[in-house]
Amino acid sequence: MKLENRIAIVTGGGGGLGEGICLCLAREGAHVVVCDTNLDLAKQVATKIETLGQKSYASQIDVRKSDQCEQLIKKTIEIMGSIDIIVCCAGVGGFVHRGQSTEDLGIENISEADWDLTIDVNLKGVFLCNRAVAPYFKKKKYGKIINISSLAGRKGIAWIPHYSASKAGVIVLTQAVSLQLAPYNINVNTVCPGVIKTAMWDKGAQILVESDPTYKGMTRDEVFASVVEDMIPMKKPQTAEGIGNLVAFLASEDANEITGQAINVDGGAIFN
Repeated sequence: MKLENRIAIVTGGGGGLGEGICLCLAREGAHVVVCDTNLDLAKQVATKIETLGQKSYASQIDVRKSDQCEQLIKKTIEIMGSIDIIVCCAGVGGFVHRGQSTEDLGIENISEADWDLTIDVNLKGVFLCNRAVAPYFKKKKYGKIINISSLAGRKGIAWIPHYSASKAGVIVLTQAVSLQLAPYNINVNTVCPGVIKTAMWDKGAQILVESDPTYKGMTRDEVFASVVEDMIPMKKPQTAEGIGNLVAFLASEDANEITGQAINVDGGAIFN
């Protein structure tokens, strides 16, 4: 196993993509701290990790709060003994719908509150978690940081510009942090997932059904299939396991010479 007895933290680990990452890390031998705003969901994932024979505990955290991010690092060291890996996966979709046409998804209908929530969770949350763990990793002279972005961070998506901005920010933040931490033997990379069917995606699909004539009358599953067909050259969706496998690789010793990179897992939808 690539990650035997490594200690990993995964934010946003209570479901969807985050859960898939947690389980992939555990299957490779890591003990995993599952963090989420929903403690019950985090506990459910922690139980699944324990059934795989790995240690786990659930932690409720709002990544927008610096004190909670800092406390997470302290508590993990106290309970698990150390930290080797942190995966910053907590995020929101930024979906906004206040009308019945694609025009109503325009930038003029994105409120300041919509913008602030999306940037605060998706970008500020990554910053705060990276900042909180950096002193520990620098002292240890070892660490793996994997930040989760999106194909929307590679190319702006018309109806979610604030989400695209937040995810593009994650890519550039990762590059800058990787330069700072490289002298301390710390690897910092980004993963950019493509189209994955999660609860977050279902919410976005419903908005498209209600607002975009292209998808009028479709079910959410039909919207998903149509988007995959149109956007993904390999004509198949991505999976949480597929993303998790790359995260596990980047967290392993096999990736010791890789840092500052943003790697797409999107079936060829976007090229670097």
